[in-house]
Amino acid sequence: MGALDDAISVLGCFSFDEPALSQAELTRRLGRPKATVSRVMRSLRETGILEFDTERRLYSPGIRLFELGQISQANHHFLDLVHKRLQDICDIGGHTGYITVFDGADLIVLRVVRGSSPLAIATSPGYKTAAYATSNGRAMLALLEDQAWRQRVPDPIPYVSATTPADHAELRERIGKIRASGRSYSSNETVEGVSSQGTAMRDPDTQEIIGVAISYPASLGTDVLKERIAVLLDQMRTDLLRRTVLSRRAAT
Repeated sequence: MGALDDAISVLGCFSFDEPALSQAELTRRLGRPKATVSRVMRSLRETGILEFDTERRLYSPGIRLFELGQISQANHHFLDLVHKRLQDICDIGGHTGYITVFDGADLIVLRVVRGSSPLAIATSPGYKTAAYATSNGRAMLALLEDQAWRQRVPDPIPYVSATTPADHAELRERIGKIRASGRSYSSNETVEGVSSQGTAMRDPDTQEIIGVAISYPASLGTDVLKERIAVLLDQMRTDLLRRTVLSRRAAT
């Protein structure tokens, strides 16, 4: 391992649960020679990456890391982070991705990531559709309190397709399942022959709800494909929400 690898390994030992560690503990965890760890710790301390508490004899992340974190946060708007992660997912499967926000009772497409597959399905930014009739729209509604989402859904619900919730009771049941699993599906709803899987999260700065969907031909919607996309969306949401938590902790 090089010096940079050693430094990265040291920094990877710290967490919110263990924000301060002794050199002996770091040496034990890394399985590296004591002299090597000592040299790395000295360099990290001298550059402000780590701080050393002389009374407790413990190391912890220093002010320089905080400064670098603030620079990173300032240069990565949340919507751009969502777009990048969605692009990664679309690159894997060749399918088409969408980023959406609410527009009254509808959702509106902000960004489209066009898939590489010859069967890629795409609409244009600015496209609107009923939130209750899409996978990402229902995931977005699931982040609202019951009274709030009811205000965004017409009553009675206009007919869209046989697979779309027919009334508020059926929609409430779907939303309950999304809240429990974090996963949302649709098939043959707003567009015949198209399936999609969606998720939603809040922008940590504005609290605006952002929806994400992956669309593909319904004929390709095997259980294997659905699970693969679901896992990728789960991981994206988890990673972005973790970043939100870290940003808030850093701010306080």
